[in-house]
Amino acid sequence: MAKLAFDTGGTFTDFALLDDTGAVHLHKVLSTPLNPAEAVVQGVSELLERFGGVIDIDKLQVLGATTVVTNAVLERKGVEIGFISTAGFQDMLRIRNEGRYDLYDLNLRYPEPLVTRANSFGATERVAADGEIVTTLEERSVREIAGRLKEKGVRSVAVCLLHAYKYPAHEQRVAVLLQEECPDIFVSLSSSVCPEMREFDRASTTVVNAYTRPQMAGHVAHLQREFALRGIARQVLWMTSSGGLVPSSRAAELPVRLIESGPAAGAVAAAEFGRIAGEGSVLSFDMGGTTAKLCLIPNGEPTVGTDLEVAHHQRFRKGSGFPLKIQSIQMIEIGAGGGSIAAKNPLGLLDVGPRSAGALPGPAAYQRGGTEPTVTDADILLGYMGTESFVGGSFKVSKEAAEAALQRLAADLGVSVTRCAYGIHDLVNESMSKAAAMHATDLGVDPRSLPMVAFGGAGPVHAYGIARKLGIKRVICPTGAGVTSAIGLIIAPVAVDLSSSLPMALANWDEAEASRLLEDLAEQGAEVVTAAGVPRQAITNSYTVDMRYVGQGHEITVPLPDLALPREAFLAELTANFTRLYRELFGRTVNAAVEIITWRLRASGAKDKVARPRSSSAGSALKGARPVYFQEIGESVETPVYDHYSPPVGEIVQGPAIVEQRESTAVVGPSGAAHVDAHGNLVINIL
Repeated sequence: MAKLAFDTGGTFTDFALLDDTGAVHLHKVLSTPLNPAEAVVQGVSELLERFGGVIDIDKLQVLGATTVVTNAVLERKGVEIGFISTAGFQDMLRIRNEGRYDLYDLNLRYPEPLVTRANSFGATERVAADGEIVTTLEERSVREIAGRLKEKGVRSVAVCLLHAYKYPAHEQRVAVLLQEECPDIFVSLSSSVCPEMREFDRASTTVVNAYTRPQMAGHVAHLQREFALRGIARQVLWMTSSGGLVPSSRAAELPVRLIESGPAAGAVAAAEFGRIAGEGSVLSFDMGGTTAKLCLIPNGEPTVGTDLEVAHHQRFRKGSGFPLKIQSIQMIEIGAGGGSIAAKNPLGLLDVGPRSAGALPGPAAYQRGGTEPTVTDADILLGYMGTESFVGGSFKVSKEAAEAALQRLAADLGVSVTRCAYGIHDLVNESMSKAAAMHATDLGVDPRSLPMVAFGGAGPVHAYGIARKLGIKRVICPTGAGVTSAIGLIIAPVAVDLSSSLPMALANWDEAEASRLLEDLAEQGAEVVTAAGVPRQAITNSYTVDMRYVGQGHEITVPLPDLALPREAFLAELTANFTRLYRELFGRTVNAAVEIITWRLRASGAKDKVARPRSSSAGSALKGARPVYFQEIGESVETPVYDHYSPPVGEIVQGPAIVEQRESTAVVGPSGAAHVDAHGNLVINIL
């Protein structure tokens, strides 16, 4: 079956088409930030026009990853929303959890909540932690709130009542009452969005969902209409933050789970490319036009965490953003991409990012109105990226425009233009190498022991420099590196992650209650996965639980043994799993009882295999030469430029060299030697 994948990025929208013959075709267009769907429709239309003859349009499956949700939160461009809590808890979003991310900052600040205090309401009701109804839901209070929301023109509302993760009846009734009074309003219930403990985290997740839901629902509906006009009848499958695909209906209902969809697709692809290159564990490095993402992939699978934080008030400071209780691939994201703007800071030093020129106006070299120097401008001036071969020559860029932008900054800094350009390039490499080292160290891994899989439009340009700083000796640049996240969508399985908090001490193990909960999660998972076209018998369910010693404040995620085991054997294996993982993480164990807090399920279909994208390139691998600056040499030298697709397998290209794909460019420095392996990957070995 043919598949067409798109990944909407901040600067480019990437495409990968797997046709009915098994060939993979790649494409790239500039993103349209004001209406992301325009770039998607443009790219899909162009691919269908070129390759419609080798596609059965009736069976074509479209797959998507998007920044719509992320950008709505970061740029605060969602809709006006309302928030309903149990009466007396309306200030929950402002009080937060009373934690401080910096104990010594007397002027500590957090991002302003996405919902105003005037739109935060309390419903008269109260359910105790054990399910006892302390105060019956007063329906009149909910109808009054609905009237006030209607007067304000609020389109979406988040509902988070106390203990609704376990006792959702009051929340469900609130939803019915709201839609009776306001039939067109979007209602996000915490018991559906995030049925887990911890009131503030649950509320924060539900608010982000409500804030982005109308926008994502509109985006999904728009694309489905446009695709239907082109004969595509199947609903789009969307990548979630945890690396699985879900149908449009699910994506529109729970957009918060798509907040890291593009980076997740890249990590899925990096794991597969690492596997076919013979590597068990790799460091994934994805650098696009707006951001760079680093992800440690141990034993062929990205690590999936149960918490995420976005919109930090202080970059990289945990606790300074909006916490989200969703499952997501663990990675570090840095505001450093090809479009990141370089400037002189108040101390007179060079800074790069987090501001980005994005797709509009874009880097100065794009000649679309951008005048500030960016990382892409610096890379073009240094010779790392060619002006005639940018995006395969389909997108013309100007070295003169890049130089003019850099000249102004260089004069302000009092250095040469070349020194300024290399300073930008090297500063970005330094920031990313430090972030990679920190990420690997947090996970107990020495980054020097890992090969790097580099992709994204700018990833292979910077991979050599970052690898040298980290002590990494092997870099893998896959075919189609510039659109790897789109390829990841083709590989990824249909999968949904579900959770439910049900505290249970192992000393009070209730097999019947545990079985009921897991069967309910399995049924919910089957509904989502079968809606995406996966037969029920092909679904694989994997279970984990969040566990802790009784009295602790946080949990660790542990694999759940087979419930078919006898009670004593099951509990012994579960306890052993928890103890082993706890000791690995903290170097010790505690003499205390153990309890389960949250139960998790991943229901998934099968993963697809990836094929090497075909190329129309022919002839000599050597395309020409151009001056390229290398700090190791101390000057620009005439450097050979090779076509990635043409060298015979295993033939060594000695650095310095430039190896160009249509969608990206790899820099091989003087200390490197590269070859194309049997799978089409460019492998750079560093001395």
